[in-house]
Amino acid sequence: MSIRIAAGSVRRPLSLVLLAALSPLGALAQAPSAPAQSAQPAPAAPPSAAATPAPGTLRTVSLQEALSLASTQGPDVAAARAQSAVVAAGVRRAWTAWQPELTLSGQFVHSSAAAELDLGSFVQLVGGVFALQPVNPGIIPAPVVISAENSRYATAQISQPLFTPAGVFLIGPAKAGAEAAELGALEAREQVLLAVARTYLGLQGIMQMMDAAREAEQVALQREADAKAQLGVGMTVEASLLRAQAETAQARVQLAQLSGQYAQLLSLLGALVGEPVQPAALDTPGPQWQIPSDDQSPWEDTFAVRSASKAVQANEGKVTYDRFAWLPSLAAIARGNYNSNAGFTGKNTTYELVVAASVPLYDRGQRYANLHEDEARLAQARAQYESARARGRANWVAAKANLEAAQAALAQAEAQSQLAARVQQQVAAAFKAGVATSLEMSDADTRRFLAASAAAQSRATLEIRRVELVAAAGRIASSLEQAESQQQQ
Repeated sequence: MSIRIAAGSVRRPLSLVLLAALSPLGALAQAPSAPAQSAQPAPAAPPSAAATPAPGTLRTVSLQEALSLASTQGPDVAAARAQSAVVAAGVRRAWTAWQPELTLSGQFVHSSAAAELDLGSFVQLVGGVFALQPVNPGIIPAPVVISAENSRYATAQISQPLFTPAGVFLIGPAKAGAEAAELGALEAREQVLLAVARTYLGLQGIMQMMDAAREAEQVALQREADAKAQLGVGMTVEASLLRAQAETAQARVQLAQLSGQYAQLLSLLGALVGEPVQPAALDTPGPQWQIPSDDQSPWEDTFAVRSASKAVQANEGKVTYDRFAWLPSLAAIARGNYNSNAGFTGKNTTYELVVAASVPLYDRGQRYANLHEDEARLAQARAQYESARARGRANWVAAKANLEAAQAALAQAEAQSQLAARVQQQVAAAFKAGVATSLEMSDADTRRFLAASAAAQSRATLEIRRVELVAAAGRIASSLEQAESQQQQ
C-alpha cells in the first residue's frame, strides 16, 4: 500500500501579483518631465474610459466578501480540496486490510462424453474372467456419475483476515498522510486568499493613482487653456503652449497605462474569486486581521509547517511497517460448494471451514528494497519539515520588517505629497503675479503628480504588507471566519 502526501502549493506565481499591481509607478517615475517635441494638440477625451469596465457591469464587493468568495468557490481552492480528498481515500484503502472478502463463482460445463464409475460392470468383468457369479448382486451400487454430459458448479467463499501486518501498521500512516494533505489544501487556500488580497488592494492602489493622473490631466488642460489665452494676446510664446500640450499628453498616457493595469488585475481577481467582481470604494472598511506576537512563534502554526510535520509522521509509520512486514498473515475462510453431480458423497452441496496462515519467508528482496526506499523518503520528509520551519520563520521576519518599512514609507510619501501640493499652490500664485515662469509651473505640477502617485502606492503597499504578515502566520482564513462569526452574532 502506498501513501501519497500532498503539500499545498499554489499554481499561480503569487509573488508577481504585487509587482503587477504596483508597476505603473515605475513608469511614472521614469516618465520624462521635459515637454515633447511635437506641437500637435492632444486628443480631447482620455482613453481610460474604453479600458475600464462601465460602472454597474460587475458586482462590487468588499475585500472581506472577495476573500469569502475565493474561499468557497475559487477554482484553485476547489482543486486543492479535491487533491486532499484523493489522498483521504487512502485511509479507506488501509482499512480494507481488515475487511472480509466475499466471492461467488459459477460454471456450466458441457462434455461430449459423460464420465461415470459403474462397479456392476467391473464385477461382471472379473466374474467372467474367473468364472464366478456374485453371491449377493443387490449390494452392487448403481453407476456413479463423475461428470455428466451437462454439469453445473457453484462456489461461495468468504475470507476474513484475522491478522495482517498491513492492517496493524498502515492505518496510522494513512491517517497522517490524509491529515497532511488536508493541511496542504488549507495552505493552498491561504496562498489563494493572499493573492486575492494582493490583487484587490493593488486595484485600489491603481484607482488612487488614476485619480491623481486625472487631476494632473485637469491641471494640464487648465495650463493649456491659459497658454492659449496668453498666446492670443501676445503675453507668451509658443513654447509655453507646447509644454502645456505635452503635459496633457503625458497625463493621458499615464491614464492609459493605469487603465490597462487595472483591466489586467480585474480579470485576475475574477479568476481567483470565481466570478467577475470589482473592488469597492477606498473608504470601505476591511476585515480585522489577527496579528500574533513574536513570543507565540506563529510560523510554527502555519499550515505548511503542520503539513510537513504530519508527512514525517506518515513516513515514520511506513518505515515501521517495512520492518515488521515479515510477520505472518492469518485468515479464516468459509467456502460453500454446489455440484450437479452427486458423486460418491451423494450430496450436491458441501461446505469447508479453513484457517490459513501465510508466512513471507523471502520475496526476492522486495521488502528490503521498500525499507531502504521508505527510509530515504523519511529523511527527505524530515529535511522538508526543517526547511518549512526555517522558511516560515524567515517569511514572518521579512513580512514584519516590510510592514515597518511600509509604514515609514507611507509617512514620508504623505509628507512629500502635502509639501508638493503646497508648492504647487505657491508657484501657481507666483505665476499669476508674474514672478514665476511656465517651466517652474510645469515642474511643480509634475512633482505634485509624482508625489500623489507615490502616496497612493505607499498606502496600497502598506495594506498589502499587513496582509502578508497575516499570511506569514497562517491567519487569513481564521481572521475571515472570525469576522463572519461576529457579523452573524
